Amino acid sequence: MNDDEKRERVREIEESVKVLRAQVPEPEADAGDAVDAAQNLQAREELLGQIENLEDELERLREEVGESGE
Repeated sequence: MNDDEKRERVREIEESVKVLRAQVPEPEADAGDAVDAAQNLQAREELLGQIENLEDELERLREEVGESGE
């Protein structure tokens, strides 16, 4: 992957992270039942895991092309 491709991937990841962050459900303060609470927690954990993986890749690519994170 050349530097231009890496920069394009950085932009793609930044956009994906924005979209995923918007999809992370808020913790339910008053979950109706244990099943709902568990589903909410699982959805949050899955999305947060995806975000973490993308942010790791983003950091690596930024270092490779000499960009700072903003």
